[in-house]
Amino acid sequence: MGSNTKTLIKADSLIDAKYALKGQYHPRARWIFHRLILAEIRKLKDNNGQYLWQPGITGGAPDRILDMPYTLSEYAPSTLAAGKYVAILGDYRYYWIADALDMQIQRLVELYARSNQTGFIGRLETDGMPVLEEAFVRLKLGTS
Repeated sequence: MGSNTKTLIKADSLIDAKYALKGQYHPRARWIFHRLILAEIRKLKDNNGQYLWQPGITGGAPDRILDMPYTLSEYAPSTLAAGKYVAILGDYRYYWIADALDMQIQRLVELYARSNQTGFIGRLETDGMPVLEEAFVRLKLGTS
C-alpha cells in the first residue's frame, strides 16, 4: 500500500490496506502495530482538526482501527522512514510457528560452583511465517 509519504501514515493508506485484504479474511483479521506507530495513527485528523480515530467505548470490546482489532507489539517496526513497513493486517490462522529442534537445557554446575549456584542454558530453534500470502497485507511508507 503506497499512498503514504516518506515519514507519514495517511488514513487513506489504512483504508487501502483493509480493502486490499480479501473479504473472507476480514472476520478474523487483526492489525499489528508498534506503540509508536499507533500513536501516529491516533494523531490523524480530518480537515476540521478532529481526530479520525476514537477508542472503543463499549465495555469489554477491544479498540479497533477501521472496525478491526489491533495488537501492539514491541517487535513490530517502529521507525517512520521511507520505504519501510510499519504495520501488518491479516488472519493469523495462516501464520504458522514451527519448532525445528527439540528444546535442550544444559545445566552449568561447575561454572557457578564458587558461589554455590547452578546456571542453566536453554536452546530452542523456532521460526514462523505466513503459509498463505493472500491472508496478509503490509502497510509501507512511500519512497517519495
